Amino acid sequence: MPTMLRTSAAIALVMLLVGCAGPRVDESSASPSVTTPSASGSETPFIVTTTEPAKQVDPDSAVQPYEFEGVRFSVARLDLSQWDIRVVWDGEKGGTYLGEVDGDVLTNAGIFTPSYVPGGLLVSDGQQLVPLNLNGGEGNFHLLPNGVFAIMDDGTAEVVDSVDYSPDGVMQATQSGPALVLDGVIHPAFTAGSTNVAFRSGVGVSADGRTVYLAISDDLVNFDTFARMFRDGLGASSALYLDGQISGLWAAGAGRDIDLLLQPYAGIIAATRKG
Repeated sequence: MPTMLRTSAAIALVMLLVGCAGPRVDESSASPSVTTPSASGSETPFIVTTTEPAKQVDPDSAVQPYEFEGVRFSVARLDLSQWDIRVVWDGEKGGTYLGEVDGDVLTNAGIFTPSYVPGGLLVSDGQQLVPLNLNGGEGNFHLLPNGVFAIMDDGTAEVVDSVDYSPDGVMQATQSGPALVLDGVIHPAFTAGSTNVAFRSGVGVSADGRTVYLAISDDLVNFDTFARMFRDGLGASSALYLDGQISGLWAAGAGRDIDLLLQPYAGIIAATRKG
């Protein structure tokens, strides 16, 4: 049974429709809406949970506490010579719980709809289960540029702008948005010192594609600080926002057993130690 770095403390049903004209940074406590290829207009966001950090972490755990500019995070640094990473989603049964997936480090994949369908591209073990979503719309997913996190058949990883995505050689992938950092450049819509803060999760990749960083904030954080944490703190050349309040990051030996996993996801990023 995996152990949890952040755990649900309360659940609130949020019925919020985004009504402004044009994409914007949605940094509220509500999960953003997604316009999928089969949908018209925005969808109602789904159940949101508030969270708190684990109080103890085993020093041998893959996920460790990390602090950047006074904001606390939990971070897994995964050398792909030592780790296998998959993207898992059971599309037939709807949402997938972290506790249902094998792995030493587990986190949610990208933003999804209320019916637990990924908001954009999802590739698992070389099979495309959901197509790339280049639709316009509201909410964080559609704040361009958004991006794709992918594991390639040569064992490297990448985060690319969705419009530059190519399926060649892709074994695992999840699409989300906004892209936090692309080739060292922070998303142009982010504002330093923004007071719009939330819990956030994301994935970053080193310049050589051989290290993946999975991170979740244990404190409220704005997008600019979150992006700079990946680039300036961890040294990632590119990074992608995964989701907000509902996010979770679990690791074996991280100091807290999970008795009940309340939040299903439409896609899980699962990392397993090689050997």
